[in-house]
Amino acid sequence: MRERTVGLLFTVIGAALFGTLGIFGEAAASVGLSTATLLSYRFVGATVIFWGLSVFRGGIPVLRGRTLAAELGLGVVYGVMSVAYFESLAWLSAGVAALLLFTYPVQVTLVSALGLSEPVTLPKLLALLAAVGGVGLVVGGGTAVALPGVLLVGLASVCYTVYATGTRVAVADVAPLVHAAYVFVGLSASTLLYGVATNTLRVPTDPTHWALVVGITVLGTILPMILFTEGLARIEASRASIVSTSEPLTTVLLGVLLLGEPLTISIAAGAALILAGVGLTSTAAERATRRWIGDAAADGLSILRDDA
Repeated sequence: MRERTVGLLFTVIGAALFGTLGIFGEAAASVGLSTATLLSYRFVGATVIFWGLSVFRGGIPVLRGRTLAAELGLGVVYGVMSVAYFESLAWLSAGVAALLLFTYPVQVTLVSALGLSEPVTLPKLLALLAAVGGVGLVVGGGTAVALPGVLLVGLASVCYTVYATGTRVAVADVAPLVHAAYVFVGLSASTLLYGVATNTLRVPTDPTHWALVVGITVLGTILPMILFTEGLARIEASRASIVSTSEPLTTVLLGVLLLGEPLTISIAAGAALILAGVGLTSTAAERATRRWIGDAAADGLSILRDDA
């Protein structure tokens, strides 16, 4: 019980820290720090720290051929997701962007059902309806929501779906620690290339810029990854997926408190639907729904027998 409590605490804190990413993105834009610079230094710094820790704990095997290409490719996909999400903040508030991005668990569930032969169940269909309805409420929530921002978050969500689905396949043959190490190399390369291609990659010179780079690297990347990993070692994945819904809520609340972003009734209702959709994709919801359907069917048969 104590291990489960610790795991739950680690997961909650990790999700909350991941929820600071949009806030760092908004803060960086307000002080003139480009997306390319923020993300490139974030991922390069995280890669150095991650590989250093991995080597200290015993080293990482060398990957070759298709396996290496697949791991680096997944890193590039994640890099595109990160760039699209952070660039969307020029048109969307951090809270709205986070809520729209967080439809990805529902997409992952559906893609897994279609591409990985996982069953399509009633909770998954309900999750899709809830997520779509929630997105509709958030987009029409009375705040300034520009189409370019929505399209960029949509691209980010699709990229994360591809990454998450690809990761499920990759970790069947590669240890999670090794997988993450190589993905970070692809991440760093893709964001650096984006910065060079757009001529927006700069060396931070202002102390505020460096504070944001260090903050997003440590608080928004390294610490939450470690906490999530440790949490998943102590609690069930289904429980972790439900707990992770605190991530976009953290972004919304911090946006309201720190950035003065609006929170309308429509956005709040949309957030509740999106989070409900994510919750319905969990194993616990799956079991509960099956029990409810089974009990309802049994009650129906009993009534029919009594009437007969």
